[in-house]
Amino acid sequence: MNNFVDYFYNMRVEKVLFHNKHYSFMYNENLYRIYPVDNNININTIVNINKRLLGHTLVSEIIVNKNNNYVSFYNNQNYILIRIYANINKKLTLEEISFLANSLYTEKLKNNWGMLWSKKIDYLEELINENGKKYPIIVNSFNYFVGMAENAISYYNDINIGDNYKYVISHKNIRFNDTIEVLYNPLNIIFDYRARDIAEYIKNAFFLNNSNIYNELTEYMRINGLSITDVKLIVARLMYPSFYFEMYEDILIDNNDEKIIAPIVDKLPEYEKYLASIISFFRNYYDIPIIPWLNNNYSK
Repeated sequence: MNNFVDYFYNMRVEKVLFHNKHYSFMYNENLYRIYPVDNNININTIVNINKRLLGHTLVSEIIVNKNNNYVSFYNNQNYILIRIYANINKKLTLEEISFLANSLYTEKLKNNWGMLWSKKIDYLEELINENGKKYPIIVNSFNYFVGMAENAISYYNDINIGDNYKYVISHKNIRFNDTIEVLYNPLNIIFDYRARDIAEYIKNAFFLNNSNIYNELTEYMRINGLSITDVKLIVARLMYPSFYFEMYEDILIDNNDEKIIAPIVDKLPEYEKYLASIISFFRNYYDIPIIPWLNNNYSK
């Protein structure tokens, strides 16, 4: 990739490293990353959001190539180069998520998690039907997590979301080992319900043994406030086991070792207890429905 960087961006670099599906290099003491992107990427939307966030956030900057294009085609693959401004070692915080969510919003969307989750389940079921024999841990656990997802869909479908709901800066993926760099990656940014990133952060707090999560949520609500709709959306997404489905795809699509999912499966009873505790916490402030199967098993 050294030649790629030199040819498209007139940067001569000594070393380009590949890690976790992207390339990285240093140039003039600045960190850059090169990401492969699909042909159907909506680059105009991404660049527009990127420009609006530059200057008052730490969002990474999409760099144009020598032809003044944001996408560079090389060896039958499209790539985007970004310059990193965030501290790549700083831990993810709910405060940082809140700051970015409050930076930009839109009202011109109509997201439907229930429909998206249903399609996701259908897709994953096809994958397991084709490849199940090779993955006994997934085969033995998949139906249970699908059941959790179906509960999430049912709960979501009962939420009355107004027509003028604000959609804020959110993220396609937030995993429990991520730093704040992932928040400021323009290729990871989308508009969605405020609840999306909050719920993913709460899930990750469990796997990181973050015992301060209740204090963080209390402080978040004190500063930002949450509507009852926000909280219902958080609960719906908490029940949706995105962490399991992400690892599922890592295994079946990216050929990772199936053993990576074993700790997730082993912690399921603890996660359910944690989920019941989080919902109980929110019920101290909001009149939200109980989750019968959780309430019966883990009620205080």
